[in-house]
Amino acid sequence: MPWALFGVGLLFALLTVPALVRVHHWALLFPAFFVSWFGTGMSGLWLTLIPATAVVLAVLGGLAAWPGWIGLAFVAVSVAGLLRQSALARRSGPTFDAVLDPLDGHHVEHPRRSAHSVLLPFLMHDRGVVRVKNLRYAEGSRRRHLLDVYRPKAGAEGAPVLLQIHGGAWMIGTKDTQGRPLMNALTNAGWVCVAINYRLSPRAKWPDHLVDCKLALAWIREHIAEYGGDPSRVVVTGGSAGGHLSTLVGLTANDPLFQPGFEHVDTSVRACVPMYGAYDLEQIFGAYPSWIGRRVGSWMGSLVLGRGLDDPGPYRAASPVYRVAAGAPPFMVVHGSIDNLVPVEQARRLVDELRAAGGEVAYVELEGAPHAFDVFHSTWADAAVAAIVRYVTWIFANDPTAGVAVADSSATDPTTTVRTVPS
Repeated sequence: MPWALFGVGLLFALLTVPALVRVHHWALLFPAFFVSWFGTGMSGLWLTLIPATAVVLAVLGGLAAWPGWIGLAFVAVSVAGLLRQSALARRSGPTFDAVLDPLDGHHVEHPRRSAHSVLLPFLMHDRGVVRVKNLRYAEGSRRRHLLDVYRPKAGAEGAPVLLQIHGGAWMIGTKDTQGRPLMNALTNAGWVCVAINYRLSPRAKWPDHLVDCKLALAWIREHIAEYGGDPSRVVVTGGSAGGHLSTLVGLTANDPLFQPGFEHVDTSVRACVPMYGAYDLEQIFGAYPSWIGRRVGSWMGSLVLGRGLDDPGPYRAASPVYRVAAGAPPFMVVHGSIDNLVPVEQARRLVDELRAAGGEVAYVELEGAPHAFDVFHSTWADAAVAAIVRYVTWIFANDPTAGVAVADSSATDPTTTVRTVPS
């Protein structure tokens, strides 16, 4: 039994590491992501399970020899790390407030998390929301050219619209599994939300993914009024690959290169809210200096873009940082500081480029938050949802006709940043 306690303690300690530091070695990339994702998002659960397991093993004789005591020390390290993560997560609300308070000119109190979001983090059903599933927005792919519309059960008319683009490294993912907490919250606030599938790599290659997002936007222009939405008031959001695509939707409005056959459609949006997105694909796929790491990165990049890293042209053409120009819509960019799949430096660079071009950017860097922190209910997710609802509400309340919110510079600073870096 002492060796059992040793093994369990060591396992828990190792599982805590990616939730505390950014693990970016190519071979550990995805295992570290899943560990940090569940470790951070469900730290309350682990803080109950880990000590309980240690107590049971100790009662069964786990402390009868020295390996058990070392295992107990590992358990203590794991618990300390998770307590730190819980403390960082509780700071996420104030971190968002520090950016948003100067924008809308007031401070909001944050309610306590609901019991269902704590106990049932993956439960997304909301009785106030009607979901209309699997509407076809384009011909071509039987399964991928589909979208879902979320509308208030009480009905809506002329409501602002959210376009949600899922992530998944451009190769996996569906409209069913991402953005649900945010869409439920906005729908309850009177919005109409649209979640889309799009063609995936390796079968699809850049720019197919972006073309599909614009096809969905064209569908919104034509049909969303049937569901109570205002086709002229659209905000786009997404995380990871969806953050990349939502950013490009905002930066390539009405570009005929990405609108083959529907060049006449207005594909501009009122605001963009990308989260933990990839903004420089050459850097993302080429981030691993070892020979084998670079080969793996080049191979993965070729699955999405059809070319390896020896041809950087497609990577730069698909990178938002190279497409920033004057006239971009307002942005709220959100990223976690220990994101190991998409380093936070990607977000910092996008924000710098947008501001250099005169864009309006609210940037929030969440200390200790991992990649995909908003997919299920957590302290991080609930804070982000409340902040995004607040931001997009301000966008339309501030200038509901033009859609480009310009605050009084004497009272607010729309380029406010809060950047918190782990000590």
